[in-house]
Amino acid sequence: MSNMHNGYQAVLDAMARGMEPDPNLTVDDWSDRFMVIPKSTGSNEAGPYRTARTPHAREVMRALSDSHPCKRVVVMGASQMLKTQVGLNWFMASIHQSPSNFLWLVPTGKLQKRAASRIDKTIAAIPQIHQRVAKPHSRDSNNNNDIKEYVGGALYLATAGAAANLSELSVRRVLFDEIDRAKDNVGGEGDPAELAEARQTTFERNRKTYYPSSPTIEGESVIESLYKRGTQREALAECIHCGHAQTLDFFDGSGGVRLLVSEDGKRALYPCCECGGLHEEGDKTRMFANGLWSDGQPGDGETESFTISGLFLPYGWIPWISLVRQYNMAKGKLDEGSEESMIVFYNTRLAKCWARSKESTRFDALMARAEPYKLSTVPMGGLILTAAIDTQAYRLEMKVVAWGEGMECWVVDYQVINTPPSEPETWARADELLKGRYRHASGAMLNISATFVDSGGSNTQDVYNFTASRKKRNIFAIKGHSRPDRPILSSKPSLVDINWRGQTQKHGAQLWFVGPDTAKDYLQARWARSSGAGSVHFSADLPESYYKGLTSEYRTFGYKRGRKVSWWEKKKGEANEPLDLMNYNLAAAYFLGLHKKNEHGWASLRNRLVPQVLDMFAQEPEAHTETPPGTTAPVTPTPAVHTTAQTAIPPAPVAIPRVINGRISLSGLRRGHA
Repeated sequence: MSNMHNGYQAVLDAMARGMEPDPNLTVDDWSDRFMVIPKSTGSNEAGPYRTARTPHAREVMRALSDSHPCKRVVVMGASQMLKTQVGLNWFMASIHQSPSNFLWLVPTGKLQKRAASRIDKTIAAIPQIHQRVAKPHSRDSNNNNDIKEYVGGALYLATAGAAANLSELSVRRVLFDEIDRAKDNVGGEGDPAELAEARQTTFERNRKTYYPSSPTIEGESVIESLYKRGTQREALAECIHCGHAQTLDFFDGSGGVRLLVSEDGKRALYPCCECGGLHEEGDKTRMFANGLWSDGQPGDGETESFTISGLFLPYGWIPWISLVRQYNMAKGKLDEGSEESMIVFYNTRLAKCWARSKESTRFDALMARAEPYKLSTVPMGGLILTAAIDTQAYRLEMKVVAWGEGMECWVVDYQVINTPPSEPETWARADELLKGRYRHASGAMLNISATFVDSGGSNTQDVYNFTASRKKRNIFAIKGHSRPDRPILSSKPSLVDINWRGQTQKHGAQLWFVGPDTAKDYLQARWARSSGAGSVHFSADLPESYYKGLTSEYRTFGYKRGRKVSWWEKKKGEANEPLDLMNYNLAAAYFLGLHKKNEHGWASLRNRLVPQVLDMFAQEPEAHTETPPGTTAPVTPTPAVHTTAQTAIPPAPVAIPRVINGRISLSGLRRGHA
């Protein structure tokens, strides 16, 4: 009988446990008391959670506690640096102490399954949580990869890729994991962070949102913008020699690596910025023991934001020397032209945004080269005009470019027609502009010799209709080729007009294809030239927005299927119409064969505009004389013969170099021949 349980005492114990109030601890204190890292997750440090192992997590967890007044907590951190584990601690503490609906967002479905598995394993490892959560896949409960019910609420796991996953939910707490890997626009409805926080409308008094993420590209990173809204606190380490609290910077002031590598290359040491004392890898525990953060900024009054790099990973995890080696490998690839490895290093190890290699010449450098000639006038070097029209939903934009010897060019006009391309008056105005004539510096008037009109927008048929009847004026529809590395201009056009029998019309609209990336490469290599062959000149009348549009895209590099590739990317928020119009004008110049013209061909055009006047009093050059064999008397010199380029041509009242059906009327040369 002595082995029998005391039923009376068991009942009393159960009643006492049931009447005991839930703890009211900060998240860090709760984690040290209850949290467990399951061995089944594959962690190398499974067992009871210890904040002392990653001391900087303590301040973040305190900000996530109900007692802290902030509404939003942001951690811009390195990979494996406390971010997701803190989120797990927060979620488990919420179930135990103040349960309510919880929304956990991840960028992709694969990460959703991984997060659900980790959550399930953690729930099973903590008795205080396990007894409060519905059993997985049971008939009378709801616990799967999308939802996990518990006493007092439910966890909703969703991806940020579909706006439907964010609607019709009312939640008190939101965790948005790796927001920089999510789509900028969720289903066309807007910013995913704003949509997520909109689910907390009914919990304005006690809502809390947590954003743990590594950053991405400068100017495009969501987590960076959220971080800047908050207190912007940086992790600090204490020098074991002088006690000075300091940030750990991977680079020194001159751009070199601050860490000092030992002679054998097996260790990296960190020098104190105050006393110069060196720190070994084993000193990390003492350096990070107090988990200090900088005071930061006031912020928006609602956001506590933190940033911490991989230099703060605890002893036994990734060592400093590994970070140096990763950097050296990334730098080697960067020197080869690929910046992808360096982007990963900056984002996931340094918790910093990467500023991509943009255009070699910045917009302000181009603007500084602006010349005093007026728009709608053609400088002396410009000999033949092309035009291009870009179609937008509610307007047309037109650029006219003058071309000279060696494909040197001048921007001579930029017009915007602020009416929709679907309206007849829009195209009537465009036709009027294309019939316009531009005064050359010589006094002659120039017509536009060829025009390319973009048909890639939503008004393709309108473009076809406009160009079909104007082929004799060299006005054609164009479209950017979808495949990379295509020629600047296709070898022949495609017929796009169809009759009622479904047959292409021989005399209908023609569509030329342009290689946009090839054209951009051509221009990119010439932006830095201020004069001479291939240079581009700008009028001082052009606004700043024009130059920003010219440099609105940049070429970036990466690897696909193990092969190095590159592509052009558009800067976020920049309009690229000026660049597109430059591409189309370049293609129009190729249509005219200007890229193949030799100096005699250019001289012919130049002499029509700026006739050379012979110096009537100049001494004739002596012809070469030769004494016939057997004589001593000189032979009368033969008069010198001048080339056509040297012959004076009386200036015409109006000189108009036009090209009709691919033929330059003044020189009689066919397209593509000098």
